[in-house]
Amino acid sequence: MEDLFSEGDTHKIRASLLDWYDENQRDLPWRRRRTTTKSGNDKDVKEEEEDEKRAYGVWVSEVMLQQTRVQTVIDYYNRWMQKWPTLQHLSQASLEEVNEMWAGLGYYRRARFLLEGAKMIVAGGSEFPNTVSALRKVPGIGDYTAGAIASIAFKQVVPVVDGNVVRVLARLKAISANPKDRLTVKNFWKLAAQLVDPLRPGDFNQSLMELGATLCTPLNPNCTSCPVSSQCRALCNSRNDESVMVTDYPMKVVKAKQRNDFSTVCVVEISAASGDRSQQSKFDSRFLLVKRPDEGLLAGLWEFPCVTLDEEADLSMRRKLIDKLLKKSFRLDPPKNCSIISRELVGEFVHVFSHIRRKIYVELLALHLKGGMHDLFKDDGVKTMEWKLLHSESVSSMGLTSAVRKVYSMVQKFKQDGSSSNSIRSRKKLKCSQT
Repeated sequence: MEDLFSEGDTHKIRASLLDWYDENQRDLPWRRRRTTTKSGNDKDVKEEEEDEKRAYGVWVSEVMLQQTRVQTVIDYYNRWMQKWPTLQHLSQASLEEVNEMWAGLGYYRRARFLLEGAKMIVAGGSEFPNTVSALRKVPGIGDYTAGAIASIAFKQVVPVVDGNVVRVLARLKAISANPKDRLTVKNFWKLAAQLVDPLRPGDFNQSLMELGATLCTPLNPNCTSCPVSSQCRALCNSRNDESVMVTDYPMKVVKAKQRNDFSTVCVVEISAASGDRSQQSKFDSRFLLVKRPDEGLLAGLWEFPCVTLDEEADLSMRRKLIDKLLKKSFRLDPPKNCSIISRELVGEFVHVFSHIRRKIYVELLALHLKGGMHDLFKDDGVKTMEWKLLHSESVSSMGLTSAVRKVYSMVQKFKQDGSSSNSIRSRKKLKCSQT
């Protein structure tokens, strides 16, 4: 196991990092300094409330920052805190509301855990957990998030270890072991615990993370501006040996290969008006959206009807699979109870998840209901999935995932281009008839 820091290095690193942080920390909304309301040795009620509010803000920000850039998170964080300023407000929200607010951030399981955690804490009638052990009992809160909340909001002298902290520590100690290895991870936590400043644990933990995010970056570290460069073994090694680079630490871990799959998405536009598509308006047609299962990838989110495949399929096969889904789940069975106004292939694109590279085919299916909207999906006691019909304006204002929004944008552009072409053809025909 790697050796710990000496007492002298520990004090130097603490002092240097905190001085640097005080001068250079980024102005981020979740770092707004609280006002001191305490008089005497004991906390008063106002300060306890301020602690809980700060803990809630730290929790939301840390969850949002997982796998997401700071600049992206800022707007999401501000909108979230405006809508749900306290834990109690969030606990009253629905999963659909939370997913809509989260739309575009990705990794939607994070949002679900925030909601579940808020409901659990409020239902328990207790104060916001203020220790690592208590925080770890909340859904979605792991060692890192627990340490961040406990140290930043409640001044608990506990460490945090995330990717930025691992990189800084690996370079300070020139640790060449696999950073994902269980024993190596354990060692990083020991090193971080040794460094935490007992008087300013939250600020110190943030300074360590800030250093990794701004100066001690993965590819282009700014060693000349680093406040702890004199304690950095990786920098020392690189100066003594030209074959060694600071960026050699930590060891590069080969990422798991992404799985390839395919998805066919059918944007179903349903009309109970005239079967002549040219006579339809945006007010008499609606789009069919379905809710994903409550477990698994993108749980509980809304999308257009789709079928996921493990291998490539031609247009004919894709349409057969979609037809089967529409008939089984929604009893849409042309020509028995509806007629097809048009069915057109819109296009395709590739969407990348963390572990999946998905090729998505998009088609637009315009249907006319023979029995009218009120006869749609008559309930026979069996509901295979949750669905709803929305006008175009409502779809546009929904909190959709980036992939679903891409599908809808493609369809809208396709319809607009088609309308423009029809308009041009009509003008040409009219001009010819007048000559």
